[in-house]
Amino acid sequence: MTSNTVTKNTTYLTLSYVGQKILSFFYFVMVARFIGVEDLGKYTFALGFTTMFAVFIDFGLTQTLIRETAKFKEKAENYVSSIIGVKVVFSVVIYLAVILLVNVMGYPAITKQLVYLAGFIMVIDSFTLTLWGIFRGARNLKYESISIVINQAIILCIGLTVLFLKLPLHYLMLPFLLGSAFSMLFALFSTRKVLKLNYKVAWNNRILKTLFKISLPFALIAIFSRIYGYIDSVMLSKLIGDSAVGWYSVAMKIPFALQFIPAALAAAIFPAFSHLYVTDKLKLKQTFDRGMKFLAILVLPISFGIAVLSEPIILTLYGNDYSPAIEPLSILMIGLFFVFMNFPLGSLLNSCDRQVTNTKLVGITMVFNIILNIFLIPAYSFVGAAIAFLISHGFLFLASLFIARRIIPYSKRHLLSVIVKTGISAFVMAVVLFYLNDFINFVILIPIGAVIYFIVLFAIKGMTIRELKILISVILKRK
Repeated sequence: MTSNTVTKNTTYLTLSYVGQKILSFFYFVMVARFIGVEDLGKYTFALGFTTMFAVFIDFGLTQTLIRETAKFKEKAENYVSSIIGVKVVFSVVIYLAVILLVNVMGYPAITKQLVYLAGFIMVIDSFTLTLWGIFRGARNLKYESISIVINQAIILCIGLTVLFLKLPLHYLMLPFLLGSAFSMLFALFSTRKVLKLNYKVAWNNRILKTLFKISLPFALIAIFSRIYGYIDSVMLSKLIGDSAVGWYSVAMKIPFALQFIPAALAAAIFPAFSHLYVTDKLKLKQTFDRGMKFLAILVLPISFGIAVLSEPIILTLYGNDYSPAIEPLSILMIGLFFVFMNFPLGSLLNSCDRQVTNTKLVGITMVFNIILNIFLIPAYSFVGAAIAFLISHGFLFLASLFIARRIIPYSKRHLLSVIVKTGISAFVMAVVLFYLNDFINFVILIPIGAVIYFIVLFAIKGMTIRELKILISVILKRK
C-alpha cells in the first residue's frame, strides 16, 4: 500500500462525495421548502428509522470483507458469495421486524407507508454495500465513486419531478428506490467485469463462522453508532412531534453532509492502517498524525464559521418557517469537530485489532447518548438533542484518544498544539465574521473567513507552506 494509492483513493471518494453531497443538500432544501416542516419530519423519520435497522442486515460483514480481502485477495470470491447468501435471510427477517415495530409504535398510516418503502431501499443498499466492499478491499474506489454521483443525480431528477408534480408524500421514496436499484446493478456489473469475480449466492458454514467471529465487533460498533446517530430523531418523533423532527433534521443536515470529508479519508486509510500495522509501525504513526492534523485544520474553521453564520444560512436556504433550527445548528457545528476527529481514531482501532475495545467505547457512548436524550429532549426538545450530540461525541473522542495511545506513540503535546493553534485561528475568524455578518451577505463572508483563518494560522505557525502543499495534494492529486 503506497501513499499514492491512499491519495488516489481519497481523491476519488472525496470528489464523488463532494458531488453527491452538493446534489443531496440541494435536493433536501427543495424537499423541505416544498413539503413543509411537519411532512419533512415524517419523511426524515422514515429514512432514519430504516437506516437504523440496516446495520442488522450487514452485521459488520462488509467491514470484515474489506479488511480480510485487503490481506487475502484470493479469498474474496468465496467470502462475498457467503455474505450475499446470509444477507438474503437477514434482509427478510429485518424487513419484517421493521414493519412490525412501526405498527406497534402506533404511527399514522402515511408514516407507516413511508417506512415500508424505505425498508425496500434499506435492503437494496445493504447488498450494494457488500459489493463495493470488494472494491475497497482491493483498494480501488474509482467505480464506487462514479456510482455515488450517478445515484444522487437520479435521486435529484426523479425527486424534483415528484415535487413539481405535487404527488403524494410517499412518492418521495421513489427517487431513492430507483437510485439504489441503479447502484446495485452497476456494482454487480463492475465486480464481474473489472475484478473478474464469479461469485454466487452461497451458504458455507465454515466461511460464515470465520466471518461472523471477525465481524461481531464491527457489527456491534455499527449497531451502537447507528442507534446513537438516529435515536434522537426517533425520540423526538414520539416525545415531541413531527415538527420537532423536521426542524432538527434541517439543523442536522449540514453537519451530516460535511461528514464526507473524514468519511472519504477513513475509507481510504482503513486498508492502509491494516497493512501498515503489520508491516511498518512508524509509517502507521506518521499516517495517523498527518490525518489528525489535516482534519483539525479543515474542521475547526467550518465549525466556527457555520456556527456564527447559522441564522442567515437557515433563513436564506429554508425560510422563516425553519428559524427554530438556528440554535441547534450552532450547537451541532461545535460537535462536528469531534465527529471529524473520531473517524481516523475509529479506523485506527478497527484496523489494528482493537475492534473489541472500540466496540465497548461506542457501546458506552450509545448508552450515554440515550440517557442524555431521555433527560434533555423532554426539557429542551430538539435543542436538547443537539446538546446530547455534542457531549456524547466529545466523550467518544477523549476515550478513543486514550486507547489510541496504546497502539501508536503519538505526541499528545503535538496534537494539543495543533488543536490550540487551529482553534485560535478559527476563533479569530469567527469574531470577524460575527461583526461583518450584519453588513455582508454570508456567501461573500465564506471566502473572507477562509482567508482570515489561513493568515492567522500561518502567522502563529499552525501550518507551514509545505504542509499546505501536502494538504492540497491530498485533495487534488490523482496519480
